[in-house]
Amino acid sequence: MYSPQFRRDAVARLSTSTLAEVAALTGASPSTLRRWASRSDLEDRPRSGRPPIQETADRVVEALVATAGARISGRDYSTRALAEATGLSQSIVSRSVRGLTIPVTEVAGGSELILAASGFPLVIIGIRRIDAGGAGSRDESATIVPPRRVQRRIAGITAALRIAGVGRWAQRFDSEHRQVPTSELLGLLDGDGDFLVFDPLGEVPDDLSDGPGARATVCADFDDFVGALKSRLGECQDIPGSLLDLLADRVRHGLEGVLWRESAPYDPQRSSMTSDSMEISSWLPKETRSITEHLAIALREEIIDSGYEPGDRINPRLLSRRMQVPRASVDAALRRMVDDKVLDGSRGGARIPLITTVDVLDLYAARMAIGEVVLRSLALRPQRYLVPVQLALRQVEASAPTRSGIDVEDADLHFQQELARASGLRESARAFEALTLRLRLFISILQLDYSPASDRIVSDDRAMFSALSRADAKTAIEVWRGKVDNAVRHMAGLLGRRRFDQELWTQLTRSLG
Repeated sequence: MYSPQFRRDAVARLSTSTLAEVAALTGASPSTLRRWASRSDLEDRPRSGRPPIQETADRVVEALVATAGARISGRDYSTRALAEATGLSQSIVSRSVRGLTIPVTEVAGGSELILAASGFPLVIIGIRRIDAGGAGSRDESATIVPPRRVQRRIAGITAALRIAGVGRWAQRFDSEHRQVPTSELLGLLDGDGDFLVFDPLGEVPDDLSDGPGARATVCADFDDFVGALKSRLGECQDIPGSLLDLLADRVRHGLEGVLWRESAPYDPQRSSMTSDSMEISSWLPKETRSITEHLAIALREEIIDSGYEPGDRINPRLLSRRMQVPRASVDAALRRMVDDKVLDGSRGGARIPLITTVDVLDLYAARMAIGEVVLRSLALRPQRYLVPVQLALRQVEASAPTRSGIDVEDADLHFQQELARASGLRESARAFEALTLRLRLFISILQLDYSPASDRIVSDDRAMFSALSRADAKTAIEVWRGKVDNAVRHMAGLLGRRRFDQELWTQLTRSLG
């Protein structure tokens, strides 16, 4: 409450005035003045009692949020989930998160993010204002993702900058630590858009940062840069998940060598949290693929990357611009995905489906039934048809030990798809592929991570392949049923607040035994 200088001045007055006079003049009590007069040091002292924990909590929350990637939008990174994971109170976690972002009311959604790059000593963010002249209806000009999700993704970027130590670049590094040529980073400022640059060493030429027509806003102070960055990101309609995944991947490397562009976003070693590490188009029979099918696959990737959640309506105009394809093509792809039950069209337009436990049980029951038919057929076929299945199994085995590269769940789905294609049953394979597309959407929307079960997945796939190699359909089907049973319980259990409906699952699959 009182500064050290205030205390010193009050004690000095005691030499010429009485205790009561100084107390009346300063507002301090006589007992407080006596205590100050007896002290040799009038500087601030640490307060007694429990030490404040907010600063420590901020560092803990920043570390978790910085490595979340696109999953920052999900339930696993809500303030409640973070509080449970850290043992901190939700109010303390909420204060930490608020310090990383902006109020949701300040999310405007009139611009788009086009560039992000960093390499000592520069961090560059490029933003382009959206042309309002071509905007459609008010509904179509809404943000691609809800404002609250943009707010949380801003927190992810801010946390990544802090945890990576970007604010201490000027103190910790010099010219010998440059891994990316500064000239290459400065060359990015010649592109389209407006740029925000963190430049602690004054490397940006004056002609780019000074004057009324300057295209780059340069900040030498890290806190000033972060404040400006949060404000500018709040103007964006979307913060793509691919950028968040890139930052999460590079945060332990000090964000050195980051380069993300809107036209060619970073494609990390993907996981089931972000998008398919296998091309889904390779799962579709080539003779039946159409342009609309190709676009539906690409569109689904874009939907997942934008962080939609169940029930969100998809804005076709904005996706058309981001994907750089005609609006009519996007509309056709959305209609196809609605027809295939991948998207929900019951309330007009196209929406991310509201996933229920019944939907999950229905999906897995159908996959179990078709899978049994596929395995019976494949066990009767010559061994040469198992060659692509064996190659797919090797991908599963290669992905499991490292937990990087091709995610084991993606590789496992590809393995299952090769089983269907090798069966020789064209219609069954097509039906199985359609269910796989829907399953991948479920996994991505629910942000499920199957990596902890990688050893079990590899073991099951090996057992199925071994049984098929011996033409033992019965054993292969037994393994398949156990595999599906484990998967459905895992997914249904994460839908939250509703227990797994064992009775319904038994009724759906009883006749298959």
